[in-house]
Amino acid sequence: MIKSFKIYFFFFLFSFIFSYEALISPIAYSIYHSEGNSYKYDKTYTSIGGWGLLLKYKNKNLTIKSDFYNNRIYNIMDKPNFFNDSQGLSRFKKVDYNSNEIISTFDFDISNLNINYNHNNLDLYLGKFNTHWGYGNSSLTISNKSPSFPKLGFNLKINENINFEYFHGSLKSNILDTAIKDYYVHDIPFGNRSPNLNRFIAAHRLIIEVNPKLNISLNELVIYGVRNLDIHYCLPFLPFWSLQGYLGDLDNIVISMDFNYNLNEQKSIYGSLLIDEIRPSEIFSENNRNWFGYQLGVNFKNIIFNDDNLISELNWTDHRIYRHRFDINNHYNHGYPVGFWGGPHSEEIYLNYSFKKFDFLFNIEYSNAKRGILTDVMLDNQYIDENEQFTRYDDGYEKLSNLEISINKHIYKGVVAKIGINLIDWNNAGFDTSGLNNENLTNIKKESLFFGLSYNYDFEKEESFIHKDSFKYILK
Repeated sequence: MIKSFKIYFFFFLFSFIFSYEALISPIAYSIYHSEGNSYKYDKTYTSIGGWGLLLKYKNKNLTIKSDFYNNRIYNIMDKPNFFNDSQGLSRFKKVDYNSNEIISTFDFDISNLNINYNHNNLDLYLGKFNTHWGYGNSSLTISNKSPSFPKLGFNLKINENINFEYFHGSLKSNILDTAIKDYYVHDIPFGNRSPNLNRFIAAHRLIIEVNPKLNISLNELVIYGVRNLDIHYCLPFLPFWSLQGYLGDLDNIVISMDFNYNLNEQKSIYGSLLIDEIRPSEIFSENNRNWFGYQLGVNFKNIIFNDDNLISELNWTDHRIYRHRFDINNHYNHGYPVGFWGGPHSEEIYLNYSFKKFDFLFNIEYSNAKRGILTDVMLDNQYIDENEQFTRYDDGYEKLSNLEISINKHIYKGVVAKIGINLIDWNNAGFDTSGLNNENLTNIKKESLFFGLSYNYDFEKEESFIHKDSFKYILK
């Protein structure tokens, strides 16, 4: 709560300094799943709810948006399954754990802040908020799978056709810092804490409108850690690949390219190619270390009804991307992938069709995803080029098919209702990607009905917003 008060104080300070409107509005949501959706492996109910505040401020150049909401999930015994595209959780704590260790209720908090200052062709931003790079439903480079992380960056409009973006951020490594762990030990029960080693991310991209039909984005990012913020990666216009060579090849570089091609006003094709551990001098050699992930999709509009939309997408990742010989350089935040939500050694077929009719939003969404093991032996082999005998999924896999059919309806002054069903076919539920604990896997089929109500909260995007009809307190 102390962090949220700091955010609110900062917001109020700006609202009084500048004579422009500031808005405050409540956030609330609740949803019930009759068979737990894909949050857990059994077929009992799960319900989730949350409440908080959303704050917005805007003047000629400065925009501030902040939200904070506390959430509670009922009838679940452990952290929710994360083999889906739902955003991961930074902190997940049992309610009254000290007095009842078998309680099935958990709390988690979400907070975001985005401060944006615009001047001519330059946007400066600072905060902790979600980031998605690419044109698809999923992203191979930077997605919303991991919890939002703090970052400082800018967008620069170079000319009418070229934009440049850069940011530097901090990630949570989940790797114990043994050098200082003794400072976080206390004699009282549950008084100990586990400090982590630093992990940082720096990323930049060049977004080019080649012509009115074709847009491409050239992206590069680096993950590094243990040391403090490295000034080398604070130089936004230099290639990170060259800088990490200058530093002694300590870090992990990923490059990618996104594209979107408009066939016409209603149809477009998009895609992405990601390369990890690129070696330009060995791109075409037999033993190159150019490990790939790719995405290919289409987006069609006005197919049957006006304003309907169809997305079809394929995502595929090699088992050698996102992981590094030095664990500190893995592309993870709070244990969740920074890039594609399925992580390395995975794939997904995704379909979504939506349309509006009679003031209802109808949505049909289908995801068929699969992932395999990720062992230390596989990691060692990839760096000594011993992958000739490797076959995807030969040593086990998890496969999750989820068809969701839903109807959304705005009821009254910002209140939105959502009802529907999830048809789930889950093979090898409980799969451990390390391969160490896969003896008691199970196959599950579910027909999980759900019903939810939300106020200034979007269930699909998992983010807050201020509905035009909702209650707002205005500061002038």
